[in-house]
Amino acid sequence: MKFFIVDVFATKKYTGNQVAVIECDQPLEVELMQRIALELSLPEVSFVQNQPNKDGSYNVRIFTPEREVSFSGHPTLGTAFIINNFLISKKKDEILLNLPSGQVNIEISQLEKKRDSNFISKNKPCLLSKQKNPEFGRIYEPVLLSKILGLSPQDFDKNFPIQEITIGLPVILVPLKNLEILKQIKVNLERYNWLIQRSQAKLILVFCSQTEQSENNLHVRVFADYYGIPEDAATGSSNGGLAAYLAKYKYFGQDHVDVRIEQGYEINRPSLILAKAQVKSDGVIDVSIGGLVNLVVEGTIL
Repeated sequence: MKFFIVDVFATKKYTGNQVAVIECDQPLEVELMQRIALELSLPEVSFVQNQPNKDGSYNVRIFTPEREVSFSGHPTLGTAFIINNFLISKKKDEILLNLPSGQVNIEISQLEKKRDSNFISKNKPCLLSKQKNPEFGRIYEPVLLSKILGLSPQDFDKNFPIQEITIGLPVILVPLKNLEILKQIKVNLERYNWLIQRSQAKLILVFCSQTEQSENNLHVRVFADYYGIPEDAATGSSNGGLAAYLAKYKYFGQDHVDVRIEQGYEINRPSLILAKAQVKSDGVIDVSIGGLVNLVVEGTIL
């Protein structure tokens, strides 16, 4: 089987979040896919059928080293990139993926010049994915999350709630006061495991508006030990949820956002996620996430 490794939400070569995309002639056994994901030991591995369905869509399954997930942001973008560059003869403006959570449309477009920076090549397309309507869930007290993250309850930004939200995978969003506090986090795994046994969300996303790079709007860290990922380099679905949260609670003073989110700096995998969200008149929140994809490895699984 032919496979590729790409860096998604990359800022330059060998940055962003890694995903292996494996081209399959026919569906594989779940046990085999899980063993391959563990063997490759990357944050996630995507298995894609190399022939499209009648509607032009491609069937995709995504696995972490520990388990299958019904949806994940960066593997969908990485898989769409491989389909567009290696599985079809003529490139398209959009790619349709069928995942266990439903169909996902990946748009491939040139970034507007005004959004270009020294990280973005004008000759490279940006992949954009429209997200499902978010579902807002349970609100948590700072004292609970402080024990898990090794912080004080005074370290949290109490102008905004600590809240669970679901777009693809449920995540707990945690607003902090500044970057110094965010960098001090040390996850207490015993308390983390206690929490995830009692909540739908298994991921924790912490964020603040202070950034490493002045052109960015938010700094994020994501902890996902349940999926075999102690800290993630770039998390598409969770940052999609964050964009919806920012719009709902008017974090930047308005009910729509168009932001640059940096992640992965603490694990030496700097990443950049472009996220948009808009609260519509009917209360539905439109969310899109996007970024660049770089191919770094081609190979064959024996």
